[in-house]
Amino acid sequence: MLHPTQQWKRRKQLHTEVAAAVERVGCPLQAIHQPSMLPPAALVHLSTAVREQIRTVPSLRIPCEQSMIKCKRHLASSHATETGTFAGGAYVTDPLRFVSVLCAQSSFLAVGGDAGGGHTKLGVTYSIPIPTRDNPARTTQHFACLLVYEGGDSWLELQDCRAEGLTPFTGDSAAFPHIWAVLQHLIDTRSAFLNGDWPFVNAVLGLMAPSATHPCPICIVSHKSFLSTSRHRTPADTQSIDRTHQPLLTIPPERIVPTPLHLFLGISNRIILDAFSELLGRERVEMALKGISTVHSAGCSGAADLHDLNGPEISKWIKKQCSASGLAAAAASSSVAAATTASHSILSRWLQQLHSCLLHSRDWSSDEIEAWRAAVDDIQQHWSAEAHSKPFPKLHMLRHSLEFAERHRFLGRASEAQIESFHASFNALFHKQHRNQGGNTAERLRCCLADASLRAVQPFLASPSSASSTPF
Repeated sequence: MLHPTQQWKRRKQLHTEVAAAVERVGCPLQAIHQPSMLPPAALVHLSTAVREQIRTVPSLRIPCEQSMIKCKRHLASSHATETGTFAGGAYVTDPLRFVSVLCAQSSFLAVGGDAGGGHTKLGVTYSIPIPTRDNPARTTQHFACLLVYEGGDSWLELQDCRAEGLTPFTGDSAAFPHIWAVLQHLIDTRSAFLNGDWPFVNAVLGLMAPSATHPCPICIVSHKSFLSTSRHRTPADTQSIDRTHQPLLTIPPERIVPTPLHLFLGISNRIILDAFSELLGRERVEMALKGISTVHSAGCSGAADLHDLNGPEISKWIKKQCSASGLAAAAASSSVAAATTASHSILSRWLQQLHSCLLHSRDWSSDEIEAWRAAVDDIQQHWSAEAHSKPFPKLHMLRHSLEFAERHRFLGRASEAQIESFHASFNALFHKQHRNQGGNTAERLRCCLADASLRAVQPFLASPSSASSTPF
């Protein structure tokens, strides 16, 4: 093997010889050099419009659309990305095999869904290993949609997916009559978790809304004692069971993900918009919000996003120390009582703890679990005194987030955050890429679902360096 200096000399010699040959023949080097062409698999996650834009650059060579169509047809059989339609919706025709392709290396699997942008998506959340030199165990989380329909996620609309013959599955999924049977199979055979927002989880389990007398899907706590603990639900329990709504899924309570994203959003908004407004003055809080507020995209998150702060805005509030600026402004105009400064310190600490603990996707250490236990105790014990408001359901769910992290050693990794972010990418496909199908909602949804499925499997396809071995 040549040393670096010898390699440099060889490259310099080759460059000199090639330059001499080009001058002798009289043909420029760029005229005979053809850039390598990427395989279709490397571009399958891009839209047709984006590929057309790439083709306007002469020096970039990519496959023609006929090759891309051939690649997509191959992936429909090799990676189970084939899709079908039903009245008002679309679905992956072999969801079990599709999930097996995506989750072959995933450290966990969660089934769930949510409504956003006028459509409800049902699917799975999983992780993909992305090791780096500094962090060999690094992963990234994704949501894969298995079925989408036009409408909300109430029990009446969700149970319509159980209609006989609505989604005739093929391949490994042919024996399952509907999507709920597929999701139940994943829970039973792969120990999948259940995630989603609180109303969705309650609807799926056949429980009343989160405003019921026993709203928690995990335990039987009463609405009069949200800060107390209760035993986990059992199949024999009847507290707040909706007797007119048959459960769509059954799952042990310890495998229900305690909505960490919505805990962060709900409690943080109460602290910023209510507690800080009372403590520092609503005018100062509104002035600080002007520097962090963004234009909320319609349909990209829940209805509360229209009135409350979203995740990035809360993160900006914390990182920019907006509450500290408000306290400084209050101190500049008049003297600030010591109790106000102390409450400000406590509320700011809670915000930081909620942000750093509920959202991170790494494994929890014993020290992190104990730190979160102390934070949950602190918030629950002093909420009424510091926030000047009554306990509400999300304060109770904080205790279950601690139990979940202690039992499974992770929390944010299985959260509903990936489902929420999927709304934005799906809506972009629906409103921008497939508007030509505006007269056929089912086919329009199928096209969007097909593109989303291809994007999901793209990381598992052959890399550009192995283009010669790619069968398409």
